[in-house]
Amino acid sequence: MDNMITAVINGEERPLNYSIEIMFKVNEKFGGVNQALSAIEGDTLESVQNVRWFAVELANDGELCRREAGSDHRKMLTIDDISMRMTPLEYVTLKKSVVNAIVAGYRREVDSSEEVDLGLAELHEKKAPAGA
Repeated sequence: MDNMITAVINGEERPLNYSIEIMFKVNEKFGGVNQALSAIEGDTLESVQNVRWFAVELANDGELCRREAGSDHRKMLTIDDISMRMTPLEYVTLKKSVVNAIVAGYRREVDSSEEVDLGLAELHEKKAPAGA
């Protein structure tokens, strides 16, 4: 649960979790995470609907993680729980939380005590980009 981002939905803090299950749903719905991020750019009706979809999926996945950890069960969200009557500021804040949750899902935690192979790191730095 360390990679979860908190969002306020209907005045209640909800953990957002981007798991592999969500990754598969994103691939099916959008064709991949890059396309999904493009689909929530801007302030169109379609992008707002996509942010609402993401918020529900991520919040429900976060709720499942809470339950797995032994927390009391809370109501699972539906798309109708995220009102189109939210203010633009609430929307921007929710959208930022969604993006941060997606990024957190791909973030690798680095153990600072982990030894670093300097030779391998040097090879990676010298490696030319593909097609160069």
